[in-house]
Amino acid sequence: MLFCKSVNMKILTFGGTGFVGSNFVRYAISKGHEVLVYARSMNDYAKSLQNVGANIIFSYENYLKDVDCLVYLIGAMWTKDPKEFEYLQVQFPTEIGRKFFQVNSGKFVYISSIGVSENIESKERPIAEESPHGEGLKPNTLHGITKLEGEKSVSKFPNYVILRFPIVYGPYSRILMWRIFMWLASHGIGIKNDNMFSVVSTTNTSKAIELACKYKRNNYFYITDKEPATLTSLFSDVAKAIQKEIRVWFPFSVKFIEPFKSSHEILKMAYDVLSRELVYSYKKAERELDYIPEDVRVETFKEMAKYYKFI
Repeated sequence: MLFCKSVNMKILTFGGTGFVGSNFVRYAISKGHEVLVYARSMNDYAKSLQNVGANIIFSYENYLKDVDCLVYLIGAMWTKDPKEFEYLQVQFPTEIGRKFFQVNSGKFVYISSIGVSENIESKERPIAEESPHGEGLKPNTLHGITKLEGEKSVSKFPNYVILRFPIVYGPYSRILMWRIFMWLASHGIGIKNDNMFSVVSTTNTSKAIELACKYKRNNYFYITDKEPATLTSLFSDVAKAIQKEIRVWFPFSVKFIEPFKSSHEILKMAYDVLSRELVYSYKKAERELDYIPEDVRVETFKEMAKYYKFI
């Protein structure tokens, strides 16, 4: 086996107050790990994590030598500034990693995205990890381009794992898309499109991050739910979660967003995901990380509905 025996870890997170990060922090604390969350201020998100047992810190240099695992979750999505993408997804993690490995030999976990392979040329599905790292990938968004740059920079560190997540769903999301999605389903409205794509619950992302912190090699993985989804199936799962019936289905074609895809990173990514049917394989993670995704889609949508106060 590639793992150390199961012991509690001390984990330092960057981006721990964000959507994926806050779910991971709660998950890790529930598993008995000590979690430090680097934050710029004690805002409401930081306070809520402190209330469940996280240690909120406002400078990180003095903590680097004492942790078993450093998890970098920060991503740029809502900015249009190329410099911000470059800083948050390449320069800052590289700076932190260099300082970390000057005083520590622990694990550096970099949270990436399938955005690095949105424009993948291969038509084979599911998409498996390419080898060597980065071969054949030509991302076409600032998000994907800089995430791939970040991956390549992190892969020069002595002890790293890179995790590529597809579309993530779960509670604590501040993304308006999910709020609208849940609102439509709660009013019996569904969007119908049967193109397949990979998604992942916050339960499964958190599980993968914990396993990555224990992993004894350098590697990168796609992390997905056990089964891919369609827009139709996601709306049906939400309906089950909140015990509502979708009474009106609106058909949706990717041609609707094609004229607007260049206006925003999110639209460009959505177009790529749907039109290319980006379905990924988690089998490498299953072999190497012992990652077995849980079937929690309906349960997770129920948690989201409670968070958004739809039930």
